[in-house]
Amino acid sequence: MLKDSSPEKWLYKEHTRVKHELLRKYLYVWVIKLGKFHRKVIFFDGFAGRGEYTDEKTGEVLTVGSPIIALRLADELLQLCEQKGRRPYFDKFICIAIEKDVENFRNLQTVVAREKENIKFKDKIDILLINNEFANVVTELVEQVGVKIAPSFFFIDPFGFSGVPFEAVKNILSLSRTEIFFTFMSRDINRFLELPQVEKHLDALYPTSEWREICKIRDWQERDRRLLNLYIKLLYEEAGVKYVWPFRVCMDEKYQTLYYLIHATNHFDGLKIMKDIMYKQGASGEFAWLGPKESFYRCQQKLFDDTIPSLKKYLLDRFKGETKTFIEILKETYADTRFVEQQYRQALKELEKAEKIEEKIRVKRVTSKTSRGLRGKDKIIFPKSNPVQMALLGASKTVLEKSQIKIYYKEYMLLDRTKRKMVSRVGDGSIIKRFDRTPVPKKKTDVVCPHFIELKWAYGCPYDCAWCYLKGTFRFRPEGTSPVVKPYEKTELHTRKFLEEVRTPEILNTGEIADSLMHEHVDIPFSKFIIPIFEEQNIHKVLFLTKSSNVKNLLEIEPHNQAIISFSLNAIPVAERWEKAPHVLKRIEAAKKVFDAGYEVRIRIDPMVPIENWQKYYLDLLEIIFENLTPERITLGSLRGLQSTINGCTDKTWVRYLKESSSWGKKIDFKTRYIMYSTLIQELKTTYKFDKVALCKETIQIWDALKMDYKKIRCNCIW
Repeated sequence: MLKDSSPEKWLYKEHTRVKHELLRKYLYVWVIKLGKFHRKVIFFDGFAGRGEYTDEKTGEVLTVGSPIIALRLADELLQLCEQKGRRPYFDKFICIAIEKDVENFRNLQTVVAREKENIKFKDKIDILLINNEFANVVTELVEQVGVKIAPSFFFIDPFGFSGVPFEAVKNILSLSRTEIFFTFMSRDINRFLELPQVEKHLDALYPTSEWREICKIRDWQERDRRLLNLYIKLLYEEAGVKYVWPFRVCMDEKYQTLYYLIHATNHFDGLKIMKDIMYKQGASGEFAWLGPKESFYRCQQKLFDDTIPSLKKYLLDRFKGETKTFIEILKETYADTRFVEQQYRQALKELEKAEKIEEKIRVKRVTSKTSRGLRGKDKIIFPKSNPVQMALLGASKTVLEKSQIKIYYKEYMLLDRTKRKMVSRVGDGSIIKRFDRTPVPKKKTDVVCPHFIELKWAYGCPYDCAWCYLKGTFRFRPEGTSPVVKPYEKTELHTRKFLEEVRTPEILNTGEIADSLMHEHVDIPFSKFIIPIFEEQNIHKVLFLTKSSNVKNLLEIEPHNQAIISFSLNAIPVAERWEKAPHVLKRIEAAKKVFDAGYEVRIRIDPMVPIENWQKYYLDLLEIIFENLTPERITLGSLRGLQSTINGCTDKTWVRYLKESSSWGKKIDFKTRYIMYSTLIQELKTTYKFDKVALCKETIQIWDALKMDYKKIRCNCIW
């Protein structure tokens, strides 16, 4: 096997030029975008190689290597700022170039030393050269720097497939504001797949035995496809990355895959920018550079007409009856299709002009100034009826199940500090997603909130309570907090996928961003739609969280063993002052009905507010509850407010009670919260012999003061 410093490996070929072009184009945008908000940015070159490519015969320098490309780009951007008289895009650009081969490293040192002399802004551009293994450097970096790292772009460009253990890639992506651009050498993997001496390298590359099954496949192209898909699957499920996009690169002289350039990021902007660049890089429009076929495609026009009809059908099916902004449509589908923004725009404009009413969309332009524009916050209103949907359903469902509706897993740290691999989302996460915005608490003021599963069938709420946190969450949505129900077809597809494949019991919460009983007055009420789906299995349960008193449909559903109904209650004077839902007594009456019908019923008393004579009113509430039913559990919570909620609400009279800060916004002062909780918990124990009590989004400090073990929490949203 040739050494990495062998001249044969440093011939500058067309496929290398394409790779460097992609790198440079993306870095250009990445540095500008990230540098605006984080004044230091880092470019890691994991397999930096030599500093330049030379002609084997004449010794003439043909071009430079990736570290020099990055240095020149940084200097060029600063010169551009100087010319425009504007603030520099960044204060510090750091290039960390890693190369293990001694000869290559010496060449790199020589070229970098020469290049430094040509850099104009030496005070803002640094380069660190490291003669070591890529994996060793990454391990040390993660251990020493961790989450404090500045925004970092990792270019991982090995000659073969050894030296890039998946654990190193996973560690990189575990850090905030990092992304990778990886040369995945599928041809070499395919070629040596069955050799015993490469097993250890493949085991490091693939942390699963599944690659061994691929050995059994005889077809070269199928093996190539499966090798790529397995790696992408691992990036999603093991590394927990949100977006992955590959670009196929063929050999210069032969129409055969040489490698894939894989981009992985946790940010939509990163996905969109790279995907758009990749689309334009190859003449075919297939996110590929096809070697000898490039010249053929360069002479052809990209066939938009062949793709736009399928995109139009996809969008009508995907967003039937919904109102979305243009950017929301891109964010929710860009990772799932092979279309780019200009194709989306063309498809939507054609739908706007459609003659058939069932295919015609309406557009309310907010960002665009003329009818020719379509971008940003422009609102697209999709028709509710779509006759092509049923014709497409068979094919569409197959596509969704195979390519879009995948279950993604991630390793989470639990409250007891153990780690467990759990579902992070289903498909694009728009329907089923784990609520993980509350990290495992460390400080006394950190709140405790287990990572539960949301079933986001709708968003918004009709009750408009003064402190509703949806006022902050949805403050930029055109509909505000007004209820919006997502298509049942999509909800069913994602739900069935979850119920059929996930074997660890979960409770799916339908009431985190919507009232679970707000859609009961229609021909197909949500309760009658979703509960029968859950009744087809006995592993998972569906949780309804509501302030509604409309339980008529619930009482007609049999069986309902897999449904939990949780009622949100408050002291009567508090509810009358700040809530706009049915009266508390009506809610308790409804809770009694479903309790008597055999449902598991839970109660949330949240948010408790220390109004005058609060003790009397909250103890009265407990008395009324237990006169009517005995809930399976009670979860208590005190008044709190994220800053976004406070900013988004109109009635701010409740804010005066908030005195302290926590990792989940402002709270009532510690002493008052402690007295409120301890008063109710003591009453529950002594008067009602009831001890199944938990706290919602409360601090470690409160849990400890009440002598309650937060690590054993059994609150409203979990088992």
